Amino acid sequence: MTCKTFILIAWRNVRRNGRRSFLTVLIAGMGLATLIISNSLYDGFHEKMIENAVRVFMGHIQIHSDDFHRNPTVDKYFELSDKELIEGIPYIKAFSKRVKFQALASTSTNSQAVMAIGIEAGREKDVTILERSVLEGEYLDGGDKNIHSCLVGEFLFENLRMELGEKLVLMSQSFDGSLSADAFRVSGICRTGNPDIDRSFVWIPLAAAQAMLNYGDNVSEVVLFVERSDRVDYVKNKISERVSGRELEVLSWKEIAPDIVQLIALDVAMQRILMTIISLIVAVAVMNAMLMSIHERFTEFGIMSAIGTRPGQIVGMVLWESFFLGMLGILCGIIITLLGMIYFCNHGVNLSSFSAGVSRFIGLETRILPVVKWRQVVLSSLFILASSTIISIFPALKAAHMDTIKTIRHI
Repeated sequence: MTCKTFILIAWRNVRRNGRRSFLTVLIAGMGLATLIISNSLYDGFHEKMIENAVRVFMGHIQIHSDDFHRNPTVDKYFELSDKELIEGIPYIKAFSKRVKFQALASTSTNSQAVMAIGIEAGREKDVTILERSVLEGEYLDGGDKNIHSCLVGEFLFENLRMELGEKLVLMSQSFDGSLSADAFRVSGICRTGNPDIDRSFVWIPLAAAQAMLNYGDNVSEVVLFVERSDRVDYVKNKISERVSGRELEVLSWKEIAPDIVQLIALDVAMQRILMTIISLIVAVAVMNAMLMSIHERFTEFGIMSAIGTRPGQIVGMVLWESFFLGMLGILCGIIITLLGMIYFCNHGVNLSSFSAGVSRFIGLETRILPVVKWRQVVLSSLFILASSTIISIFPALKAAHMDTIKTIRHI
């Protein structure tokens, strides 16, 4: 008999016991759908985690003077024109310049050490969620009219027992070592959802910060927001080439927040464990179906062996059966996945319904939508198919090496 004949026999054997084959295919399909949907939700969660992190304050890329990120001092500043920064570099969606320095914030009754951030109000709202995080009051208008207005974090506002419109005095050391101070009116209270920021940050206009520190047109850092997170490395490399030799450091969000990278790596490891467990369940289900099928066909295998069918041909026929079951399981899994994706793409997973703390994030999207990566779909499908086919080698070998006389007499 030809190979084509054995393939046809294998397909007919799959259809012989429809209920058992259907249950096996359904288990494989559910397993595959679980893999694809869970991986898509994991990837969507990672994308949202990255987006929320960069939107709160740090951006996708930051440019500083050398070693400023590790040791932010007022003597580390630089000047970088808009043309130098973005000309000829694609994927940069927005950028903002900042002056960042430590200061003592004082009211008429209280004082506290803070991190003061001089910002370009118009550009900052395109890079971070600062404008949307204003809980009470007004955002900085970015003009000369309110150059002495400021925003304060929610917890800082409470700790200093302040009121909107109250005067806040910032004192700091300028880059030449002299003591500088300026007074600002609190125009708004911000809640970013990050406790460290909300308890210690004060935002003032960039021009006021430059005047306080005698910076002129110099800045402490430039923050960039990129169209997509997978373009960050490309943009970073282009900027690094452009500022090469200028004693500047260009850092991506991965270097600024390595804890997020580690958390994502942990999630990826959990994904792989889940994939292995589900694949084993599918493989055991297929092996059980094949063992039951072989048990019911002892006489058939004995007759095939008696008429000259080689053990290798019997093994191949059984493996073709498991292959067909795996392929049908993949088809079933894709159908279930499409139905599941219709729901999750329309409704998502709302994290605020799981934790009241998440809902405190102002301006951040707490709904997780799946991110389908075709590479993950293909790998999951191949993993299910391979595990269901390979695991059938054991029942295939059992069928191929049965005693011919005993199997023919088997009832």
